[in-house]
Amino acid sequence: MIQFVKKGIAEAKRGKPPGTIVRYSDKEQKQVEFEIIRYNSAFYEQKKLAGAENLPAPQDSEEVSFICIFGHSDIALLNRFAELYQINSLALEDMLNPDHRPKIEFFENNILVILKMVSNDGSGRLVSEQVSVLLGPNYVLAIQEQPGDLFDPIRERIKNSTGRIRNMQADYLAYALLDIIVDNYLVVLEGISEDLEDLEMLLIKGSEEFDTRDVHDLKMQLSYLHKVAWPLRELANSLNKTETQLIRPESRIYYADMYDHTVRVLETTEALREVSKGVSELHIANISLKMNEIMQTLTIISTIFIPLTFIAGIYGMNFENMPELKWQYGYFGVIGIMLIIAVIMVRLFRRRRWL
Repeated sequence: MIQFVKKGIAEAKRGKPPGTIVRYSDKEQKQVEFEIIRYNSAFYEQKKLAGAENLPAPQDSEEVSFICIFGHSDIALLNRFAELYQINSLALEDMLNPDHRPKIEFFENNILVILKMVSNDGSGRLVSEQVSVLLGPNYVLAIQEQPGDLFDPIRERIKNSTGRIRNMQADYLAYALLDIIVDNYLVVLEGISEDLEDLEMLLIKGSEEFDTRDVHDLKMQLSYLHKVAWPLRELANSLNKTETQLIRPESRIYYADMYDHTVRVLETTEALREVSKGVSELHIANISLKMNEIMQTLTIISTIFIPLTFIAGIYGMNFENMPELKWQYGYFGVIGIMLIIAVIMVRLFRRRRWL
């Protein structure tokens, strides 16, 4: 099943002025955490910070800053971030709306990308979390709903200077973050594909372990993935095609590769939706086949008893002038005739492979 934790969002926004930051849940939320990683080819620094007074301002330096914010509950801190990094109030409102549609916006000083980070919690549930990535001249800001994400491999690559990431600029870091989110869609889809194959085999074998609710859950997951993945193609295409100084020519090839990945995600999603429909149709066909077999059996039984019922009806009319009624072996004779007729009909049905 899909784990949704976004309720009452439209109600929370109703009547508020544009750009108003609201809290979308009445539940007690953990304190907002954030960390900053600064690096270049020869320098690396990682810090965990707390409190709006410790927020780092953008710096004109050759170092790239990767800032991660976990949580939406500290409105003052987030407003301070928006002030320091010149984030439009409408953009900040969208970043903190956990049910916002994936999109991309180009501003004078930065590029905002909003998308969903999906994963499987290991029990068959699809967990969705909104991630907002803000690309600036020498920084990347990522705002998430809660700690724990897919970015640990990126952090390790930065820390250990693996690959080209330490020698590239902020636009490559933004690509790496977006690409790992898109690639994880394929990981989730592979898991769904394996589940569908298992259900299909159970269905073909006629196993009692098959449960139609499992197919329904997978269809719901695929529908949700299609909903959140469909805008990714437009998003990736805009990053690849739009002329902006924030994305350098040497990084364009990587954004083009990410676009190819989004197309693959959509194609895989569509293919699996068709497979899920096929499993449902196969299940319905099996039910219809079993029903037809039951009806065939009942029809054959009824056909066998038709002549027997006819004979029993004749001798149940109680006319006085029926010589067989006073015959000593009349009862046994009629029963024998009925058995002979039944045996002949059963053999005839078997010869025609109706039984």
